[in-house]
Amino acid sequence: MMTNNTQSFEEMMKELENIVQKLDSENVSLEESLNLYQRGMTLSASCDETLKNAEKKVNELMSEESTDNVQETDKVEDNDE
Repeated sequence: MMTNNTQSFEEMMKELENIVQKLDSENVSLEESLNLYQRGMTLSASCDETLKNAEKKVNELMSEESTDNVQETDKVEDNDE
């Protein structure tokens, strides 16, 4: 299995879906189920972190855009005077 450092978010989600499907099947041993569950929890945490980082980045970009818009409005108002 690939490590989280080399997997994209989409790849991690696909692997997580595969793990859920395997765990839902009746042909998985207890040991394999435990290994799959542990891997799934690791993937889930990595996906959660990726989403939180993306949300933080979007909020930063929106904040920067908002600040830029206010500064441009101030410039326009100053030029009108």
